[in-house]
Amino acid sequence: MDWQRYFSDTLISGDVDEVAAAASAAAATERGGGRREDAVSAGRSAAASYRQEERVWPAELAVRLFAPPARWGWEAAPVPVAAVAPPMPAQPAPWVESPRPDASALHAERSKAVTTMVRRLVVAVAAVVLFSTYQFTLEETVSEYGGSEASEIFPIAVLVVAALLGIGVLRALNGVRRASAAIRHFEQPYLALRAAERERHNQAQREWREAVAQHRAQTAEAARIAAELANGPRWYPAGPISDPARVDVFGGDPRRHGWASLLLTFGTSLLAAGSRVTVLDLTGQEVAGGLLGVARAHGLRTNRLDLAAGAAADLLDGVGPSALADCLAHALVDGADLRQERALAVDVLRWVLSSLEGPVTFDRLAAGVRVLRQGSPAGAVLSDAEVSRLAGHIGDLDQNEWTARQLRFIVNQLEILAGFSPGAPLWTSAHLDVVATPGGLDDRKELLDRLLTQVAQAAVDGDRITGVLVICGADHLGARTLNRLSDHARRAGVRLVLMIDQPQGDLERSAGTGGAVCIMKMYNHRDAAVAADFVGKGHKFVINQVTQQVGKTFTDGGGDSFNVNTSHSDGVSTGLRKKRNLTDSRGQTWTGTRNWTSADNVGTSTTFGRVHEFLVDPQQILGMPETAFILVDNSTSGRRVLLADGNPGIALLG
Repeated sequence: MDWQRYFSDTLISGDVDEVAAAASAAAATERGGGRREDAVSAGRSAAASYRQEERVWPAELAVRLFAPPARWGWEAAPVPVAAVAPPMPAQPAPWVESPRPDASALHAERSKAVTTMVRRLVVAVAAVVLFSTYQFTLEETVSEYGGSEASEIFPIAVLVVAALLGIGVLRALNGVRRASAAIRHFEQPYLALRAAERERHNQAQREWREAVAQHRAQTAEAARIAAELANGPRWYPAGPISDPARVDVFGGDPRRHGWASLLLTFGTSLLAAGSRVTVLDLTGQEVAGGLLGVARAHGLRTNRLDLAAGAAADLLDGVGPSALADCLAHALVDGADLRQERALAVDVLRWVLSSLEGPVTFDRLAAGVRVLRQGSPAGAVLSDAEVSRLAGHIGDLDQNEWTARQLRFIVNQLEILAGFSPGAPLWTSAHLDVVATPGGLDDRKELLDRLLTQVAQAAVDGDRITGVLVICGADHLGARTLNRLSDHARRAGVRLVLMIDQPQGDLERSAGTGGAVCIMKMYNHRDAAVAADFVGKGHKFVINQVTQQVGKTFTDGGGDSFNVNTSHSDGVSTGLRKKRNLTDSRGQTWTGTRNWTSADNVGTSTTFGRVHEFLVDPQQILGMPETAFILVDNSTSGRRVLLADGNPGIALLG
């Protein structure tokens, strides 16, 4: 036998060295005279030993896959449209100081007033100093020459002179104040207009800086989008919005790389959320091997049971005495049109079970049915008391050819299962339980798979299986068996995941009844058409043309003009009263203009065409990558269809 080809097809990893190790071990066992089953077991053991030595990738994946959020795969983000950076905005004109108005005449007037004030202030100070110095001398002189009347008038005269000097100083100070106020009043329009223009210029500068910052941001965004386009798509977690009661996975490649990747991706999310996961691997291709390795690397308790020929396993684990006959009858006699045969099997098995006293094994069950056929049990597997009780039920059976054929068939089926000796339980308290059956499609394989399914159903009812139950390779079990298992799982609160190769017959009609369906790569055009029809048709708009125009204009300008007219006249007339006429007239005109224009023009024109066709073409399903899948999610009020990829290696890209 070509062991290299056999293990190349059955080992999920596809590792050349692992395949070579398995093929070498199987060939050595075969050369030593071992059976084919022994050679297959030796090859699988060698492959498992090889994987034990390669633990780097499970540890790396465990860190990423057990991190939130929960996912079934990754959805590629929409490819961004290449952006064009806008042109740099033009810088506004620099600030130019406008000429101040001519106020020289006013400044000269204020200088003259200041001079007058200083002169009068000096005279007043000098008078005060002289009076303070010669006060006693003046008082003596006035008293000597003027007498007492002059002495009385002298203080009044001093006060009058002081008042006149003070009034002169105050008038001079008031002249300075009026001159300064005239200057301020004259320059006030200019200063107000200058402040307004300065604020407009500053606002233009701020807008320009904001435009520059926006331009830089748009340029950086365009560079980022270009880098994204160069580096490939970005991936986001994808999965059903809510937890569906049942998920049907249709399709998959012959080597089961897609199933293994999908199981690893969503299985780690379920384990990270605290759910227990039980996997029935009926493919014989180590679909759950990757999930086992990553779970062990994360420190979770795992259990794997390989039901190869002669394996020591308790195939009736978790089945109560009351349900054992019905469970075995559905496994031995399968099919909706075999109700009479199944009813007979239930009665026969109940009689046998009620007659047995010791442990229930398949060889003891076969011996009991053989007694009911009025034969003798093989070997000493039954006691005399058990045989006697069984003989009492012989009269309950119809003695005809049809009954004899059915009893012969039941004995044959039970003897096939007798090769499994009692041993390890199927279900444990580990976080991850994996029960694997060998490959092939012979009668023994199908019988074992049907029995496992019935035992799993009983374990679901008895709370031996909780959390999530995954069945890989469930095609040959039939829609009737799977629907019955789905009903039991729904009542027990156990989520069910069914991995089915071809959605044909009754399996097609039951697809999506649990809320979600994953469609993977298919190799048959009829299967692809069925899958595309399940996704559905609908109207959609297709972009035919996209046109985009970008433009920017920026202008800045301004002008200033200022005119000042000043006239001054002064005249003196003499007469009875001396008069002085002072005329001062001023005129000013200020004109300022500033023009500022900024405009951005962006125009986009998109043309759509409306078509009615498959949302997913069958050709696309045939050409999908092995790990990609189309998720049809009906778990919520709406229907959602998305394309995702279950490749666990995507977790290492970030």
